[in-house]
Amino acid sequence: MAVNIAAFNTDSLVTPSPYHIPGYGGYIPQRKYKIGGTFSKTTHEILTDKDNSSGNLVLRKIEPVKEKTPQFRSNLVPGYTGYIPKGEHWFALPYVTACSYAKGDHLKSLKSQAEEKQRFLENQLRAVPLNPIKSSADPFVSKQSSYKTHTIDYHISGYTGFLPMSRNKISMGYPSMTKQAIADYREKERLQAATKSHVPFLETPAEKPVLNRRVLYPAGSGMVPHYTGHIPGEKFKYGNTFGTSTNAALKSMHCYSQVNK
Repeated sequence: MAVNIAAFNTDSLVTPSPYHIPGYGGYIPQRKYKIGGTFSKTTHEILTDKDNSSGNLVLRKIEPVKEKTPQFRSNLVPGYTGYIPKGEHWFALPYVTACSYAKGDHLKSLKSQAEEKQRFLENQLRAVPLNPIKSSADPFVSKQSSYKTHTIDYHISGYTGFLPMSRNKISMGYPSMTKQAIADYREKERLQAATKSHVPFLETPAEKPVLNRRVLYPAGSGMVPHYTGHIPGEKFKYGNTFGTSTNAALKSMHCYSQVNK
């Protein structure tokens, strides 16, 4: 039996555009209500269907929203609950009168903002670049407060600057505490200046005797509690503390070793 190959429609194997390829993870409206079709054919039907609740295609051209200057009517009806710019500054007046004054203030504010922006742009175009006078600034040295020149003896309450050597001063009034701290700082500076020319002498500590760390069992004492190593003869000692029993066991061991020598 011959098969008519020419009558076979090859277009039924190819999904026409537009459609989403399998694996697309974006939102597809009404997708969960479409069953019995491949992903490509189902998305093609959804994207080209005009008979939906909105009456518009899913793929339609979206026009950008243009910014609009807010427009306010001259006569607002009493009872309007929307926002009135600058309306919080007008009170004890009829509603229409207060809204008119608020509208005037708002329009003046918008006009002044536009003029200020225009002046800023013009000044920016005419601005002359500032050239630095020096490549680097000199370090700042205060001429008013100096603890070294004895111009300040204490600070009054409320001073929030740094005060050297005041951290360890407690249980004192603020003027007394600052006076003591400044005096200690000056004394420290004086001692440092006096000892600047002297070579410091470092006393080396005496060498400690080197212990023989290869000795496992000490001869004159017992072992430290919680020692978990083997102690010869300790398992035969009863009724004593760990130190006493281990000391007795070690004495017996040392005596036995000396006898054998």
